[in-house]
Amino acid sequence: MKKLLFATIAISLTLALAVATYADAPQALDWLRTQQNDDGGFGTPESSVGATADTVLAIVAAGEDPSTWKKNGNTPLSYLAAHSSEATASAGNTAKAILALVAAGQDPRTFGGVDLVYALEQLLGDDGKFGGEAETLSGHCLAIMALKSVSRPVPPAAVEWLKARQIEDGTWSWNGDTTPGSGDNNSAAYAVMALIAAGEPADGAIISKTIAHFHNQQNADGGFPYINPSEWGTDTDSNSTAVVLQALIAAGEDPQSAAWTKDGNTPLSALLALQNESGAFAWQAAMPDDNFLSTIQAVPAMVGKTFPFATTTVSAEPAVLPTTGGVLLSPAVIVVASGLALLGAGWTLRRRAA
Repeated sequence: MKKLLFATIAISLTLALAVATYADAPQALDWLRTQQNDDGGFGTPESSVGATADTVLAIVAAGEDPSTWKKNGNTPLSYLAAHSSEATASAGNTAKAILALVAAGQDPRTFGGVDLVYALEQLLGDDGKFGGEAETLSGHCLAIMALKSVSRPVPPAAVEWLKARQIEDGTWSWNGDTTPGSGDNNSAAYAVMALIAAGEPADGAIISKTIAHFHNQQNADGGFPYINPSEWGTDTDSNSTAVVLQALIAAGEDPQSAAWTKDGNTPLSALLALQNESGAFAWQAAMPDDNFLSTIQAVPAMVGKTFPFATTTVSAEPAVLPTTGGVLLSPAVIVVASGLALLGAGWTLRRRAA
């Protein structure tokens, strides 16, 4: 019953925020269109799987279809299809690709000839962490949310690994370090979203501790810094404010309520205050230039979307594994490859006969 109540609250908050801010989203998308590369992808100086997947999530969150975003005949989805095998290099990028594809109505089991779901599940280590020592905590969290988005079981070991990395002040650190004072608001926000997705109760001790921490971190302008205290400053930034806003929604909090209002400012108003006339978002008020990363992270938050904001059910069976090993390919790709091999063999035999 509690889970149903929190889900109902989260949906209501999402709808309320979406109605309140949808008018601001098209401006952000108009600016993002100017950032699309000739290959259909996104990223600077070159397109990347991670940046393109994040942009797809922003596009879908704002109510548009990424398949209509064409540059030289290429779209963000065609870019991801052409580079799907590259996504499997890290758990974070694999998870981002899955979340983006599900949001866009694609099947990550077979997209681009690669079974991204199987690839992600194979990245779970014996210690319960996705992606190994080099993977960030946010990458691990995204992996949990990606499995949730395709209705695959979230390994209990992955949840326990994440819970064990919570620092006493309610934060998490970017690399899973549990040293007091090493945490940050961004990692904490991703951890909250991942744990909620995995079924952790929003009113339980772990999430409640982080929500209390966010209350203490909120600036007078309503937004959030990377962390306070910090030797790099404690001004509100759009990235931190966006992901904390998403975490609050996931936990069933009302970020527009009096509890989250300071001097008449809320997390949402603080985020929107950093949107430039171009439609792009600045990172901080003191650094007002248009910022690509800030924009793609701000859009889902400004319309009340929390990860994963779309779910589907994929086949329980993975794609067929090539006899040589490596990344799983879809049956269709293997059939095509086999056919090409047979054609090649026939051509060779005809040449020899001649």
